[in-house]
Amino acid sequence: MTRVSRSRGRVLLEYGLMLLVAIAVAYAAEALAVKPFVIPTASMANTVQPGDRVLIDRVSYRFRAIRRGDIIAFGGHGPIPLLKRVVGLPGDRLSLAAGRLFVNGQPSPLAWVRRLDGRLEPTLPGPQQSVPWSLAQPYVVPAGQYFAMGDNRTDSDDSRYWGTVSRGQIIGKAFFVYWPVQHVKGL
Repeated sequence: MTRVSRSRGRVLLEYGLMLLVAIAVAYAAEALAVKPFVIPTASMANTVQPGDRVLIDRVSYRFRAIRRGDIIAFGGHGPIPLLKRVVGLPGDRLSLAAGRLFVNGQPSPLAWVRRLDGRLEPTLPGPQQSVPWSLAQPYVVPAGQYFAMGDNRTDSDDSRYWGTVSRGQIIGKAFFVYWPVQHVKGL
């Protein structure tokens, strides 16, 4: 075996090893730190659109509390994870009046609620008004639970339909739209 062929073999081996390490690091990063997510529905329009690709931070909630206004990814309500905004924290009292959400007696911020033709979309109770979380009546979010709603309030299957999200169901916080290029932004 010549010195050149041994050298070439060693280089190929090193590149192969670097490729395996890169793949392992990418898989570990996705499993532990950042997870890509494709938006399946229009429930979070205009903040994110169907088909947008976002990154989910899987680490920060280990070091800080979930906050009202955070956009979270979570499982447990169907075959694919969902993306919604936290509007109610444990112990919050939620109510609706004149198509607007109130949290602990104060109007919830409107900056993220979808607008159509310049008018704010109303926030209405869920269809099963006999369940407490429909918001047909004031509702207190239980301990260890979060109330999540879409920004597109008239087209969002959310906590008004199926109840709260437990801390254990939360995958992480959405923090960045990376595709398509014209939608790139922080969340």
